[in-house]
Amino acid sequence: MRIERVARVLVQVYEFNDASDGKTYYWNATLGRLNAVASGRRAVPVDLAKAGMTMERILAMYPDLDVSRALGLPLDALLDPLLFVTHKGRHVLIDGWHRLYRASALGIGVLPAYILSQEEADTIRHI
Repeated sequence: MRIERVARVLVQVYEFNDASDGKTYYWNATLGRLNAVASGRRAVPVDLAKAGMTMERILAMYPDLDVSRALGLPLDALLDPLLFVTHKGRHVLIDGWHRLYRASALGIGVLPAYILSQEEADTIRHI
């Protein structure tokens, strides 16, 4: 008999309702982040103003966002890159909504982000 310890890992899956085709897509954000880090990928800067990310727009895009949790994040949490996937030629944020809101509330204009290609996004998408 072989006994192994298995670490419990919280798996975050992001749900995206695509208005263009009426379908719902799911991505494993935990696996996406692990893949980005393991690949040695460098984070790229995301300009929040250019992306139109205001507190109001963030809440419109993610109405279930826990505002008190977001506002309670420590400042060093904003150094952790956001995670985007490429979907039909555009970028979809699958991890980092609370950090994005906190940065917007503080007037921080740029955050680091990993952006996965369409091929990489397909490998972490649940069908």
